[in-house]
Amino acid sequence: MKTWFKYTTIAIAAAFCASAMAADITPTRVGPVSQYGKLIAGKNSQNKGQIYGSCEGVKDGAEVQVRGMSLYWSLMDEALDFWSEDGITTMVKEMKIQIVRAAMAAGNENWTKGKYIGYAVQPDSQTQFVKRVVEAAIKQDIYVIIDWHSHTANTQTQNAVKFFGEMAQAYGQYDNVIFEVFNEPQKIEWSVIKTYADAVVAEIRKYSDNLILVGTPEWDQYPNRVIGSEINDPKQNTAYTFHYYAGTHCFSGKHEGMFGQSWPCEGENAVEAMKAGLSVFVSEWGVTTSDGKGSVAGDNDGWQNWMNEHKLSWANWSASRINEGSAAFDSATATPTSLTFTKSGDTLKRYLSTNAETYTLCPTKAPASSSAPAEEQKPASSSSAPTSSTPAPTSSSPTPKSSADALHPIAAAPAALTIHDRTVSFIINKNGTVKVKVFDALGHARMAQTLQLSDGTHNVELKGLPAGKYVVQVSQGQSLSQAGVTLK
Repeated sequence: MKTWFKYTTIAIAAAFCASAMAADITPTRVGPVSQYGKLIAGKNSQNKGQIYGSCEGVKDGAEVQVRGMSLYWSLMDEALDFWSEDGITTMVKEMKIQIVRAAMAAGNENWTKGKYIGYAVQPDSQTQFVKRVVEAAIKQDIYVIIDWHSHTANTQTQNAVKFFGEMAQAYGQYDNVIFEVFNEPQKIEWSVIKTYADAVVAEIRKYSDNLILVGTPEWDQYPNRVIGSEINDPKQNTAYTFHYYAGTHCFSGKHEGMFGQSWPCEGENAVEAMKAGLSVFVSEWGVTTSDGKGSVAGDNDGWQNWMNEHKLSWANWSASRINEGSAAFDSATATPTSLTFTKSGDTLKRYLSTNAETYTLCPTKAPASSSAPAEEQKPASSSSAPTSSTPAPTSSSPTPKSSADALHPIAAAPAALTIHDRTVSFIINKNGTVKVKVFDALGHARMAQTLQLSDGTHNVELKGLPAGKYVVQVSQGQSLSQAGVTLK
């Protein structure tokens, strides 16, 4: 080697031990996440707010609707039984869920004489419950909502910022993950909710550009109050939540009260928000009245038609066996691996039966009109062949879905990207920031490291990755080199 080269060896696996312990999670199937990609907020040609997938981007006809279940508060065995890999896997197989919501108790809720208490008292236990669900969802290739399940989150800002910062660092690179920062604000002014949410969103955005859901006033009944005062999100990937219970709320027209009084149906508020360009997400709804009691009530089929018309994604309350009418599973006989259904559960299973049986990997080339709001964590396409002699991942590996990823092959820095065994070698001829990323054959980010390097030759050791095919990217500024490698 010429004496003017500076030589550095860097092991990047250690950087992920604390913040990204989920780096080795690999999907066991092709599910909705591999087909749609990251969920993103956007507007159609009529300026109506919708949800899209990063695979096809924001364009008319590419709206994404996913449907699944919300877990119950993380406070009881009758709920926590299903906060498990067995529970998630069984719901995928038997109910065809595409999304699961982890409704983590965020305060000091204590319903079991100290066995389970909310995050404010038992942060480690509650965090572990969420991690279990997230990692099970990633394995099943479904979406997962990390939900700060609180009615007064605006009084819990410090804890929420800490929690979501940790979750975004650990899981924010996975397209599966959605962050719901405020479950159901009580009668709280939007300005107060917004101040809280802006702080939490800012923390999440340090580590992830994934979709964020923000609760709206009066138990998520008024997303229209957000109009003109949206969340400060630098990635513009925020949606606003709408909740309903079929036995209490209506989707169109008006409620008629005493003495000739009337007021708009709750669904009208959501439609008004969407028509103003806000993306809306039904992160919780029930087939009963809003107290969760009784049996199936109200116009559930009408609500389903309404959600399908507006292509609204949803999670039903609740995937639990608690003694409550809205619970999907029978309290006496249901287990995580053997689901027996209540009347509510039978209703849900019928609605979910129309979900897809199989899914297709995102096409290898996205349409030119794609306009995802944030950089996609997928391998970038390149007109130059990999410089390594090892084989590249198969053609089914996704390529970038947004213009932000359309980086040009490297010219001068870094150059001569080669891979031997588990060592990546490259040369840069100017000091600066260099990014190293590793993607698996499904296009999921498995490693990402930002390094401050001087000019010269550098080696990066790929430690901690299981055997398989990967794409390695090394970029500096707007220049990028990539090569395929098979690790043994």
